[in-house]
Amino acid sequence: MNAKVYFKSILLAVLCCFLSKQQVYAQTKVTVQGIVKTSDGAALPGASVKVKNSKQGTVTDPSGGFNLTVQPGQVLEINYLGYQPQSYTAVKSETIYITLLELQNTMETVVVIGYGTQKKSSVTGAVAKLNNDNLNQIPVARADQALTGKLAGVQIQTTDATVGAAPVIKIRGAASITAGTNPLIVIDGYPVPTDLSAVDMNNVQSIEVLKDAASAAIYGSRGANGVILITTKSGKDGKTVFGFNNATGFKSVYRRLDFPTLSQWADHVKSVNNGKLSPEILAAQKFDVPTDPQDIVFQTGLFQNTQVNLSGGSPTVKYYVSGEALYDKGVILKNDYKRYGGQANIDITPNKKWKIGISLTPSYTAQNTPTYKLHDLLRSFATWLPLYATDTISKYTGLPLGAIVNQRAFDPSTNPKYKGINLSATANNNGYTNLAGIENTTYTYKTLANANVQYNFSDALSLKVSGGAFISNSSTEFFQKSWATRDPNLQGSAVAQASTKGTLANTQTVDLLNENILNYAKSFGKHDLNVIAGFTVQSTKISSSNSAATNFATDDIPTLNAGTLSALSSTEEHNALASALFRANYAYDNKYLISIGSRWDGSSRFGANNKWGYFPSASLGWRISNEDFYTKGAFVNDLKVRASYGATGNNNIGNYKAYANVNTVGAILGDATSLGFNSSFYDNPNLGWERSFSFNGGVDMAFLKNRFTLTVDAYKSTTKDLLFFLPINTITGSSGVWVNSGEVQNQGLEFELNAKILDQTNLKWNVSANGATNKNKVNNIGNSNTIISVGDPKRPNYFIAKVGNPLVQFYGYEYDSDIQVGGNYWPTNVHSDRIIARDINGDGVVNDQDRVVLGQPTPKFTWGLTNNLKYKNIDLSFVLQGSHGASVFNADPNYYETQFSATGTSAYLSLPTALQAKTKYKTESRYAIEDASFIVLRNVNIGYTFSDRVMKAIKASNLRIYVSAANLWYKFAKGYSSYNPEGVNEYTDDPLKNGYQRGAAPVTRNITFGVNANF
Repeated sequence: MNAKVYFKSILLAVLCCFLSKQQVYAQTKVTVQGIVKTSDGAALPGASVKVKNSKQGTVTDPSGGFNLTVQPGQVLEINYLGYQPQSYTAVKSETIYITLLELQNTMETVVVIGYGTQKKSSVTGAVAKLNNDNLNQIPVARADQALTGKLAGVQIQTTDATVGAAPVIKIRGAASITAGTNPLIVIDGYPVPTDLSAVDMNNVQSIEVLKDAASAAIYGSRGANGVILITTKSGKDGKTVFGFNNATGFKSVYRRLDFPTLSQWADHVKSVNNGKLSPEILAAQKFDVPTDPQDIVFQTGLFQNTQVNLSGGSPTVKYYVSGEALYDKGVILKNDYKRYGGQANIDITPNKKWKIGISLTPSYTAQNTPTYKLHDLLRSFATWLPLYATDTISKYTGLPLGAIVNQRAFDPSTNPKYKGINLSATANNNGYTNLAGIENTTYTYKTLANANVQYNFSDALSLKVSGGAFISNSSTEFFQKSWATRDPNLQGSAVAQASTKGTLANTQTVDLLNENILNYAKSFGKHDLNVIAGFTVQSTKISSSNSAATNFATDDIPTLNAGTLSALSSTEEHNALASALFRANYAYDNKYLISIGSRWDGSSRFGANNKWGYFPSASLGWRISNEDFYTKGAFVNDLKVRASYGATGNNNIGNYKAYANVNTVGAILGDATSLGFNSSFYDNPNLGWERSFSFNGGVDMAFLKNRFTLTVDAYKSTTKDLLFFLPINTITGSSGVWVNSGEVQNQGLEFELNAKILDQTNLKWNVSANGATNKNKVNNIGNSNTIISVGDPKRPNYFIAKVGNPLVQFYGYEYDSDIQVGGNYWPTNVHSDRIIARDINGDGVVNDQDRVVLGQPTPKFTWGLTNNLKYKNIDLSFVLQGSHGASVFNADPNYYETQFSATGTSAYLSLPTALQAKTKYKTESRYAIEDASFIVLRNVNIGYTFSDRVMKAIKASNLRIYVSAANLWYKFAKGYSSYNPEGVNEYTDDPLKNGYQRGAAPVTRNITFGVNANF
């Protein structure tokens, strides 16, 4: 073989070997096709898909899809700004689905700050953000209830646990006496003059809370109590996604009280009365059918919420449309809530110059609410009487068999057919009568419509013009049947029929808004500048009418024309707000941050000399971790300190308070009377803004490679020129005048800690904890050092506001000892309505000089702890919440016990004269003050997300089933004796009387089963 042939043979062999290796190599490659989506199933175009440790990669197309050919074992890294990165190890050729979750509480999270957005790393004020990852799976009917325990410094208190009722929200404590303490609610940029009842949590994308004055000052006159910003979902570029969400469950009363039966009471009487029973007990034993009133008043509640949505779009038009139907049946009879609503968000971008946004949120609600509170419903039952008349009861009382039984049927003075001893302890109907015999339903139609047009003059400068309307029509229909009155006559009597009554109350609110915002945003070199300036006008008209009728001919026709018209009235109110605003955010080299802002508000609610208010703010920030001297890779890898100072205002005192209002009065002119007018209070042309000045210092940090983030804020806020009604002697012809007088201070500390405990491919565990303290103090309170407010005058109780002390404290007598009840007595569960009070000053008598501070209703520390765990396709989340240090003025025991007088008028009591001088009502003593602290497992959610194979088979992009529970465990404070420690349901509009509880609806335990699906 010659050399040439030999060389060709070698070359051919090498080539064949190379080709064979290439063939084997090609055969070992796999092709991975994928779809990248968000947690709500929407496509995520533009996401980065890279091969780890390689330059190979791609980005997802408009439908979120990608296609890569890689070697088995190579790792794909999927990233998108603002979302948690995911990784996937390629094993074989297949189609995969990747879900990216939004980043929470990281330095790079984008937050809404009012009239714009900003990276959290650049925020210099106190702003909290909450993404809607699973808030829509919490079994509550209202969006605000889902926020409980989630945000530091935001106290959400379920003062009324009936379904559909709004909770009380306070951000950093109460800052006003008479001008309201509720935060401003802004939905998609629209400040609404109401609450969150129309918001479906399924439509919410994120929630931001502006807590300090520097952040809230952009809303000026309405930001004194903080601002809650709701951002609803919008469509994304890509194919249409159909979403379906359903939750169905039930609820029950968490705690039940013990109501003594006749048998138990008889045993008690025997033990203290030498084994003898009273004639009343002996007579009642003939009728005894042991009844727990809670079995009649309470029921098993139901919950069902179904929502469907469509979203998608193209580069020029994006849309999100949804519809919802909700039914919530409460645990108290005749309490239910229905809501039907929708959401439509459309974004149109025809070219680079123009952008159009349209938003529409209609809703309809029907809320059926008991007119009597729980204490009235339960206390009027006799535990020895059944609800319906038995043969024995019918025989002795003359009631038809099966008729509803009231105690007054056993009183010979009101029921001549009854010949026995008087057994009636109340003239009230039983609780079932007060529930089933009364219809009280409120129907509300709401529509929030907003449209905006943005024109981009350049990449840096744009003008956004918005116009919107919020319209609400509410109608409350009330009808009380003849057998649902407190009239002492038996049901069905002519007098009872004459006492029937009905009312119809209509309220219409029309709120109109126009905003014109000029925005300039430019980065040049190391400088970043964002400036907004604008002018807004908002006007509100409220019209109401009320009519009433009595003496209905029949219980079957509840419309007012079936009765005798007894009252008719109507009112109309207007108010308007005009504002100019300015804000500039500047950052140098992403290290030195400054924000300044101003807002000028003019309100029609104030006097002619003081309509305009000026609300400036300034804040500074320093990202220390971006400095050259900062050690890279340090334990704390991201560090920012910030400070802010600003002013906000409050004009929430109602309309026309600066002007003398008149009432009609009768005047005698000679021998005749004439209709005239009299001033109800004087005018004050200098009445002006209540202003809050707030300092906030904070630090934001991330450590251990951003696995942990911590935010700490300390604040001090002072509200000056309180809007205050100053009473004057009525001899002047008027009751008083509205003035600016007084000063209240709040200060506290807040923290939010987020930790990524585990972050493995198949196992993830994130923890979020928050805590807050708030200390409230009165610095000045008008022309007085002390204000003592009286609650229920029939059962005296007192509240005190005193300079140097918290805004409201319980005030009264120290408890010394019980008044012992002994002897052969009736009815059941008899207790004295008084106690022996302590003689504090030792002068031998107990009077006003012996009253002391008994507690206060504001918690000293609140906290929340959220855990999110995920193992493969199984996820678990739960929220613990705690409130500590608050007391509640609990009047419930006073009603659930049968009271008698302790002043010597009762045949069952005889006290020495010296002790009688020291007796006081239980309600005006420490006896009624109870610890309102609690720890609750607020909600638990366990879910399972089906595999990609299953979803592919049913053509779904997301499918998850879950079970959720609310209040699964509730730890009451020792000594708390009622149903709901949060239920401070009296005087809720008066901060000077906060903390009073009477007949609050109970805490409920809810279990819900749900499904979330996207196709």
